Amino acid sequence: MTGSAPNERDDSRTDGVLSSRTILLCAVAVAVIATGACWILFARYGHGTEADRVRLDGIRTVGTIVVGTGGALALLLAARRQQTAERDLATKRAELRLREQANDDIRRDAAERRTNELYLKAVEQLGAEQAPVRLVGLYALDSLAQENPRLRPTLANVLSAYLRMPYDLPSDSADLEPRREREVRLTAQRLLVQHLVPGAPRELFWNDVELDLSGAVLFDFTLNGAALHNACFTDAQFVGDAWFHEATFTGTTSFDHAVFEQDAWFLGATFTGNTRFDHAVFRQDAHFEDTEFAGTTLCRFARFERDASFDRALLRGVVYFSRTKFDRNTRFSSADFVAAPVFEHEATTQGAYFDSVRFGEEAWFDRVSFANYTTFDNAAFDGHIGFDGTTLNGDPYRPPQLQSDRLSLDDAV
Repeated sequence: MTGSAPNERDDSRTDGVLSSRTILLCAVAVAVIATGACWILFARYGHGTEADRVRLDGIRTVGTIVVGTGGALALLLAARRQQTAERDLATKRAELRLREQANDDIRRDAAERRTNELYLKAVEQLGAEQAPVRLVGLYALDSLAQENPRLRPTLANVLSAYLRMPYDLPSDSADLEPRREREVRLTAQRLLVQHLVPGAPRELFWNDVELDLSGAVLFDFTLNGAALHNACFTDAQFVGDAWFHEATFTGTTSFDHAVFEQDAWFLGATFTGNTRFDHAVFRQDAHFEDTEFAGTTLCRFARFERDASFDRALLRGVVYFSRTKFDRNTRFSSADFVAAPVFEHEATTQGAYFDSVRFGEEAWFDRVSFANYTTFDNAAFDGHIGFDGTTLNGDPYRPPQLQSDRLSLDDAV
């Protein structure tokens, strides 16, 4: 019974369609009936009398109506035939679309399977013991992400996770494998960095990538002109110079506990959200010239072992330098503190320069220990400034450049 169901449906579909044979038989039947009717009419009313003519006129009128009705029926049949043809055409088009959609689904499924297979193979290569195989895995992942934009955040996380893996710096006497691993990491850095810079070539830029390099060991790390969102460098170790020239950081940015072994360059960088440098260590010079901090900036328990420069920096949000130690010269010349900065329990062992600085609101230097040369020449204060417990070479410090009516001074140390 179940096997005959399709045939029954096919028969029901063809029952409503007139075959050519049926149309021919109907035409012959109509012709025979018309001929017979004419012969009967002429036989009965064809004598030429007035009564016969009247009857024939009536019959002619009826015939005209019948012919008109037949024409209308013919038009109806033609319209029905056209409707049937259009319905069949629409059905064929719908079936064609379904087949095309099915083919697209098949191709899409095949492409996804291929992508997943390539991804799994590349990840497997990335975990290989041989450095050349790991390099092949890195390039395979990068190529895969370029072809599949939806995979770019995932691939960026994979590269970041690889760089976050524990790594001990090789010594001069180390064998070949640690040095090869360093080359693999340099390649991972380069592949990741090239997708974070919105400049040319444009097709390489990956938008809205959240970078997590917490605990990573980074070599000569360069992100000049990069666009970063929610970047995390907590506990990162920067071996060699670290370059963030004119980089843009959106969202939350963290350099907590980061160690900069060589110079750190943040020239012209922009931080649009909250930024943290808590417990960060700068072993060489730190350059923040022309840098803009739009959100809250925290630099607590940080250590600047060499010169630190914030010349011409624009700090729009609240800034906290709490228990920060500056071992060498510290410069804030021509910097603009739009919101109230807080310097507390800070220590400097060389010169501190606040020349031509503008403080847009209150400024607090609480229990700051200045050493050697400290100057506020041409500094502009739009609000109250406090130097409670602040000293210069152990003596209570009061900047001679400041007006006494805006100054709060507590000699207690």
